[in-house]
Amino acid sequence: MPLDAVPGLGPMRLRPIRAEDAAALVRYFERLTAEDVRLRFFAPLRSLSTRQVERFTQVDGERETAFVLEAPEEGRPEILSIGRLAKTQEGPRAEFAVSVRSDLKGRGIGRFMLTYLIEQARQRGFNEIFGDMLEENEAMLALSRELGFTLTPVAESSAIIRATHAL
Repeated sequence: MPLDAVPGLGPMRLRPIRAEDAAALVRYFERLTAEDVRLRFFAPLRSLSTRQVERFTQVDGERETAFVLEAPEEGRPEILSIGRLAKTQEGPRAEFAVSVRSDLKGRGIGRFMLTYLIEQARQRGFNEIFGDMLEENEAMLALSRELGFTLTPVAESSAIIRATHAL
């Protein structure tokens, strides 16, 4: 899906992630700030292991799906954002995760990606989408609220907020 949604970035493309994206995923991760990594993974990671790269780029499509938003930089496609949906065991629900390259935050990419994931979840027959985020992730909490998610603390951890959206 070609896009021109973000001013100053030129043409972008949204597509499912592929195993061949391993090197681009590593470059993407290297461009995330330590704080953005902590907010996304709830832990301070310095790099992705080979196993993590494989897990993130080789999705089965039945239980999990992932999309990359990419644009050409220096003659090769670079990942700008990643969005994931994972089917849960509890009925037709899906957990979402979104990340945006740190240098591109505040340009509407996260909103675009989360809106796309909501629509993908609907098309795949889910009746609810949810995501967990740290309570200090104010930008993601605000975006979730704006898109109609209900925010509630997770009982197991007062530092985690669950954003839930009925479809």
